[in-house]
Amino acid sequence: MTRGARRGFPVHGTTPAAALAVALAAASCTSQRPATVDFSETPREYRAKDYGAAYERWTRHDVIRWDYVDAALEVWATFKSWDFREAYVEHYAGIYVLSEADKATLRAAQLETSRNTYEFHITAQSARYSWNDLEKRNSPWRVSLIDGLGHELTPDSLRLEKLPNAYEIEFFPAKTPFSRSYLVRFSKAPPPGPSPAPGQAAGQAASGENEFFGTRSGSLTLRIASPLGRTDLVWQGS
Repeated sequence: MTRGARRGFPVHGTTPAAALAVALAAASCTSQRPATVDFSETPREYRAKDYGAAYERWTRHDVIRWDYVDAALEVWATFKSWDFREAYVEHYAGIYVLSEADKATLRAAQLETSRNTYEFHITAQSARYSWNDLEKRNSPWRVSLIDGLGHELTPDSLRLEKLPNAYEIEFFPAKTPFSRSYLVRFSKAPPPGPSPAPGQAAGQAASGENEFFGTRSGSLTLRIASPLGRTDLVWQGS
């Protein structure tokens, strides 16, 4: 989303061809909806080669543009759901030739983390390096998680990741020579009361207006916003 488009400002000096390209890109973005995902803990039988498809299924991409030209921030966010983690365990175990015991330990640790947190791996780059600073306390960017009823969480932790280059290219291939990687965690509260009925408004939630239902609400939105623009990255349950 561009700064000019977001605020309704005209962008001077934009050629007709450039304006048409922007319009076509916007039309493409609005017409292509992400595939639905399965938030459940249904057992899967993944193989190591299935990781690429799982990564694509759980990764969302967007560009926040500044004056239609510069990328204020380009992001790829991977929701590390249980479905994603199962594929990750198989791929990791295959690459590092884990024993069955070590693989079981890894799976148990991944399952525990998925039950306690909503965790996202973010790969980000910007036309101006100084704008890519999600982890700083004085960053202009605000990251939040919103459920399908509009309830919002702020991160319990948001840190810059220093991962081995070969590992990151293999497991999070959106990485570029100009990107930075972040790990964002939102703690899961104890399960609230009954799940909201389909179509039930946020203010009508059975156990209170402020409870975060998370995946039980049917969708999650990772919002990254600043004066430079905003993106809403959505995972819609099936």
